[in-house]
Amino acid sequence: MVSSYVQVIISATSKREAERIATALVRKRLVAGTLIVKGDSRYWWNKKIVRKTYWNIQAFSLRRFKTKIIASVKKLHSDECPIIAFTKIDGNREFLKWVKESVK
Repeated sequence: MVSSYVQVIISATSKREAERIATALVRKRLVAGTLIVKGDSRYWWNKKIVRKTYWNIQAFSLRRFKTKIIASVKKLHSDECPIIAFTKIDGNREFLKWVKESVK
C-alpha cells in the first residue's frame, strides 16, 4: 500500500547532531537512508522571530515505525520542540522495495 511509505523530515541544531540522529536511525533500521541538508531558518518561538541555521535530515521509512522514530529522535535532540514530520510518499517500484527491505 502506497500510504505505508513515508518521508521523514527532522530538524537538527548542528551538523554533528544531524549526523548522530541520522546514523542512529539507520543503525536501528528505522529508516532506509538519510540525506542531510543545511539551511537558514526563520520561525516564531517564545513571542519572537528566531533566525537560525538548521540541518534537515530527510529520511525514508514505513509509517509503522513512526512512534519509534519520534522516540529515538527525542532522545538525541537538543531542541525542546524538534521538527519530526511525516509525509506519505509514492515512488518507483525499486525505491519502495529498497525502503521496505531496509527497515525492520
